[in-house]
Amino acid sequence: MASYTSNVEFLGKPQTARQLAAGASSANTALSSGIYRISMRAVGADIRFELGMGAQTANATTSNFIADGERLDFACASGSQIAVIRDGSDDGVLELTELG
Repeated sequence: MASYTSNVEFLGKPQTARQLAAGASSANTALSSGIYRISMRAVGADIRFELGMGAQTANATTSNFIADGERLDFACASGSQIAVIRDGSDDGVLELTELG
């Protein structure tokens, strides 16, 4: 008999939860070492983000987009950093869960 883990991609166990404020200026946050996947949800506003190695800077018009209420999951390199900024005139929060 097959188990659920043979039928779906394993995303990981929830680890550190972060609330990243997305305001008028770009804000950068380092993820925990050894984290290779994240799940994130925009709350209260559309948000722009940059995810990569080293300090990141998000741009309100050209960075990656996540809509208010949308959830996205990503693979990332250990030691990644993420920057967020609001997309419009409303501040929001990016709820981010590191998956171990």
